Amino acid sequence: MTTTTVEAVNPHVALPWYPEQIAAERKNIINFAVAATSAGCTPSIPPQGYLATEHQMWGTVYERVSSIAQEHACQEYIKALQDGAAYRSHAIPDVADFSERLEKLTGWKLAAVTGSLSALDFFAKLAVGHMPCTMYIRPHTKFAFTEDPDCVHELLGHVPALFIPSWSRLYHAFGATARRLVVEGRVNSEAMSQLQLMYFAVVEKGLVWEKNDVKAIGASVISGSNELLHCMAHPEKHLPLNVENVLKYGSTDEDGYMDYFFVGNSVDGMADFVVSWMENL
Repeated sequence: MTTTTVEAVNPHVALPWYPEQIAAERKNIINFAVAATSAGCTPSIPPQGYLATEHQMWGTVYERVSSIAQEHACQEYIKALQDGAAYRSHAIPDVADFSERLEKLTGWKLAAVTGSLSALDFFAKLAVGHMPCTMYIRPHTKFAFTEDPDCVHELLGHVPALFIPSWSRLYHAFGATARRLVVEGRVNSEAMSQLQLMYFAVVEKGLVWEKNDVKAIGASVISGSNELLHCMAHPEKHLPLNVENVLKYGSTDEDGYMDYFFVGNSVDGMADFVVSWMENL
């Protein structure tokens, strides 16, 4: 894991005032509302939904992530973000409205959750076609990278991938494989640990060749824009995506930048490779 600091933040970005103390208080309020919310439904967040500063944080981070993605993310992601997710930059999407559209186009629903889930709980939702979605948003001090997944991570990182057919199948396969391992009594097995390592290596931090360039496809590395810039500035940290490399150099640590990033040959190819690997796990 590589330690991160605030020094990578662009001092010229005009940020809303949303400090960590207020963000932490709002996180508790939002999570309380989320706890009583069903999949596909919008949480009733007191006092009257998201604050204006929370929408402003979304707009600021959305513009940064989408701008950097134009240069460093793969074309499949960019198309999925623009034409699939098609968010408005000025407001955090309403869960019910967006989930209805998502389900119509991809078969997936958004499921509001209270934060980072255990691997088993996360995979269980994927198995039934529910994309877990944290609803709080990062403080302004962490606008370019946060170790605590927020709605930016889910909506700008994960959700666009669901509009890529091969990756939609990949997400479901992770859920289905975890469910099979549980049924087989292998909850605490080496196979389950390997499944988690592969998930982080590909779904969260994955890179892919696009012509002669390396581009990003992973949810975490795209939504954590400073990590994406760091990753692209250090090609010596790029390793070919194969099982041996992932099991030897992979990590599930979310507290900082990854030490290594794994590069697939194509978006569809890396999804097919991982699905095939899971079938034999």
